[in-house]
Amino acid sequence: MTPKSIAIEERLRDIVKWGEALARHVEGMTQSQFMADEKTQHATTKCIEAIGEAAKEILKADPGFDSHHSNLKARAVARMRDRLSHGYRDIDWELVWTTSTTSVPATVAAAKSILAQMSYKPPQPPWGSSEE
Repeated sequence: MTPKSIAIEERLRDIVKWGEALARHVEGMTQSQFMADEKTQHATTKCIEAIGEAAKEILKADPGFDSHHSNLKARAVARMRDRLSHGYRDIDWELVWTTSTTSVPATVAAAKSILAQMSYKPPQPPWGSSEE
């Protein structure tokens, strides 16, 4: 693996880690419970911001990443992070709920799929490469 692919793999693992943490925060909650729970709201925004920061780092390492892995939606994830970080005075909690329960699980699934592809190494024939 190249240093760039190692950095991307680490950021994908961060997306999975923070996404799974977010899922634990909202597990078993209804939207109305979420709307009334400031602690969970703050915990979920932290997770979404971390996921977005990891996506930004992936795009820094490989600006074309989104075109090769459109299911991750790295640019959209990064924009959501910026919106939460810089628009903290005007957060749309319904959007955060939808992001937490729909978008983040899809992003985590995409990250896991990409990680699985990255770690796949085709078997080598026992006689070596034909290019030798």
